[in-house]
Amino acid sequence: MATNYEERRRKTSSTFRSVYDYVMGVLWLGLGIVFIWHRQLGFEVDFDPTLKKIFGIAAILYGAFRIYRGYKKK
Repeated sequence: MATNYEERRRKTSSTFRSVYDYVMGVLWLGLGIVFIWHRQLGFEVDFDPTLKKIFGIAAILYGAFRIYRGYKKK
């Protein structure tokens, strides 16, 4: 009985972490897209252009990693 409970708990926890990774990945991807293509989207971001691109690329890569990690946990 205890083994069944532990297995169910582990599966629920793993599913929750996967969903969390998907959501955070999409948010980071969105943030990266906003930083790189802010003018085309109608936003004005007042930072150094080089820093905007570096942060945007880093956020997109991190978002892709989070989505991949969520996929691998499932």
